[in-house]
Amino acid sequence: MTYRADLHIHSCLSPCASLDMSPLAIVTRASEVGLNCIALTDHNSAGNCEAMRRLCDMEGILFFPGLEVTTAEEAHIVCLFGTVDAALELGRMVYEALPRISNIPEKTGDQVLVNEADEVEGFEERYLGMACAFSVDDLRERVVGLGGLFVAAHIDKPCFSVISQLGFLSGEFTAVELSRAGATREEARKLTGGYAVTTASDSHYIHTIGSACVEFEAENAGIEGYQQALLERRVKLVAFDKAFRTAPGGG
Repeated sequence: MTYRADLHIHSCLSPCASLDMSPLAIVTRASEVGLNCIALTDHNSAGNCEAMRRLCDMEGILFFPGLEVTTAEEAHIVCLFGTVDAALELGRMVYEALPRISNIPEKTGDQVLVNEADEVEGFEERYLGMACAFSVDDLRERVVGLGGLFVAAHIDKPCFSVISQLGFLSGEFTAVELSRAGATREEARKLTGGYAVTTASDSHYIHTIGSACVEFEAENAGIEGYQQALLERRVKLVAFDKAFRTAPGGG
């Protein structure tokens, strides 16, 4: 089966995302733009993943629950899993490793927990936009231990990437992600080295969902199929030239 996948999307739980980004709105938009595989990767939390899973199941969309974790080095890592339970377990670990700083919605935005019926179920009180205590190596050990994929996020951006924070790609990654607003093809080849390469919209707004995505073939309708496609370099970057430079939003 051919999958068209956007595997870096933020919901209204991320303090920097639009409040319009409810799980229902995301799944509806994903279906409209022809995606049949998506991931939810809120900052340092998997709190909206269960609602997203239920909606994706109803819509027939393959779903990878995940998080975008900010490491102690302030590098962003996309962590993807095959089950909500695994994502929630990493979320629990990361939450305990975050500074005990309360969110101030007037300054940093609301962090909203929403169910599949588009109903607000609560607000995350601890600020999720901080770096946790785990280093890149610490986080890798936990993600791999839970059976997850460990992806260096938007490595071509000038901030919050492994390269911007450490100066180079350090360690083992399942793949490295290019930003839709980032490198040219020549620059990308220099940046990515021998790693498998992926891309995603990093959407914080509804209208950017699917603006950059990947296509891959997989017989196994799960995260193992995507991992195998990455290992065999069978993942195609979609809309690399145009959408990367014109789609607004994200961060």
